[in-house]
Amino acid sequence: MIVDEILVLKEIKYKENDKILHALSKTRGKIQLLSKGCKKNNSHLINASQLFAYSKCSMVKSKDMYIITSAELIDSFYNLKNNIDAFFYGNYILELINYVAQENECDYRIFDMTVAVLSWFSVTTKDFEKLTAAYELKLISMLGYKPNLKRCLSRGKEIKSDSEFSIKEGGLFCHKCVNYGRGINVSYGEILTMERILKSKLENIGSVEVNTKLLQLIRNFLFYYIGKNDFTTLKLLKI
Repeated sequence: MIVDEILVLKEIKYKENDKILHALSKTRGKIQLLSKGCKKNNSHLINASQLFAYSKCSMVKSKDMYIITSAELIDSFYNLKNNIDAFFYGNYILELINYVAQENECDYRIFDMTVAVLSWFSVTTKDFEKLTAAYELKLISMLGYKPNLKRCLSRGKEIKSDSEFSIKEGGLFCHKCVNYGRGINVSYGEILTMERILKSKLENIGSVEVNTKLLQLIRNFLFYYIGKNDFTTLKLLKI
C-alpha cells in the first residue's frame, strides 16, 4: 500500500462509473490513477476525483498506473471555481504543470508551490497575473533554468544598471559589452523585481510591482525553455 499526497491535474471519463486521473504526486512526480466507482453519488472517492482536488490517497500499483483505494480530501479550492479569473488562471497552472512534470521525477518544492498558488487563487480577487508570473519564474528556476540576474554574461561584471535580458542565453548583458542589442531592454528596477520574486514567498508577491512588459518577459522565458507556448487556457484568457 502506498500513501501519498496528490493534486488532480486532469480527469478522464472511463467506463460507466470510473475515472482516470492525471495527477501530481508529492513524492512520485506525475502519475496516472484509476478511481473506481467515483462517479457514483455515494462513492467515498467522489470529492478526491475532481479537477483541482488535493488529497492524501492510499493506492496500489497496477502495471502503468495506480488504483486509489481510499482518499482524504485536504482541499478542493472550492472558492477558486466561483471566480472566473481564478478558475481560468488555476486551469492554466494545472495545464502547465501537467506538461512539464515527469513521471518518477519529484520535486516537493514544485508540488508545495503549486498547491500554494491555487490556495491564493481561491482566497484573492486580484493579482492573478502577478501571482502567475511569480509561479512561472519560480517554476522555470526549479526546473534548472534560473536566470542569471547578477552579472553580465559576457564580461562577468556585476549588473547595477539598465541592461539587456537574453532569453536564449538565460541572463543579462550590460550595455557596454560587445553583445549589445541581442536581448530585451530591461531597467535595473525590473531586474531587482525579478530577483525579489525569486526570493519572496507567494504570499508576499502582492507587494511587488510587476509591469506588463515584465509579465510577458517571464512568460516568454518560461515558454522558450519548456518548448511550448500554445496553452489552451491562455487562449481563453486572451493573454
